[in-house]
Amino acid sequence: MKKIFLTLIVINVLFVLSAETSGEYGWQMLKISSGVDCAAQGGAGAFSASDAFGFLNHPTAGLLSRNKVISLAQNYWIFDTSMNSGAYLNSQGNKSFGFAYRYLDYGKLDNYDDVGNLIGEYHPMDMVVTMNFGYRITPDHYAGINVNALYEKILTSSSYGVSFDLGYTYLTPFQGIQINAALKNIGKTSKMDVENIDLPVSGELGFVKNYQLGSMMFSGDLRIIQNIDDDNLKSVLGIRCDLNKKLNLKAGYKFNYDAESFSVGFGVDLKKIYFNYAFIPFSSEIDDVHIIGLTYKF
Repeated sequence: MKKIFLTLIVINVLFVLSAETSGEYGWQMLKISSGVDCAAQGGAGAFSASDAFGFLNHPTAGLLSRNKVISLAQNYWIFDTSMNSGAYLNSQGNKSFGFAYRYLDYGKLDNYDDVGNLIGEYHPMDMVVTMNFGYRITPDHYAGINVNALYEKILTSSSYGVSFDLGYTYLTPFQGIQINAALKNIGKTSKMDVENIDLPVSGELGFVKNYQLGSMMFSGDLRIIQNIDDDNLKSVLGIRCDLNKKLNLKAGYKFNYDAESFSVGFGVDLKKIYFNYAFIPFSSEIDDVHIIGLTYKF
């Protein structure tokens, strides 16, 4: 069973990795990290996340956290847009369940007629609701799935859709090393007026290494990403350092991205309350991004 599942995941990821760009792709918000822990690590770090958002970055991430938490995050995104998110995770080790919502607000935009006259304003938005389920197949093999309900509105037009994320994790015989694979955003959406909107399908391969140095715990996460709407292979490296039980520092670096490179953040753990912050600078005269999050542990 586990060999069959692993083979299917690898075949699907390799298919996406070899795909050529074609068509018109939307729903770029699906590429944005909602969780502050992951955002501070450039989109990596799902398996070391202390908040409830880790499963959005990889469907099996909740299985390794083994806790029950609820998280809220406010993302002050580029061009005066903002995204607010919430997530709940209940992990029992052998199985996990998660729920999340993401709402991207583009703010008010000017509406012009065909000859360029200003005739009013409109308020576009995207919303995604996600259900997650993870299952431990064997002590070393994990599988997970996200089911996403999608809604997008621009002016008077709207589109609905559904997508799936598939994930697999293998805990290798080497201490503290795991291998991950995922295929994301597989699905279908309705037409926006008369135009089809394709989802930004992506394939990922990841490697995680955990190690301890004195009283400090380190976690390194390398992800190799191929988006179907981009011919360029991308990668992300994220590092988290737990200085003690109350404070952690995080940093990430994105390779082969147009306007993004490094990101940083920190988290403060106050027993049942966890506060974290991420800073993501952009180049090309794009506004820097600030994300704050609050987590409650049951």
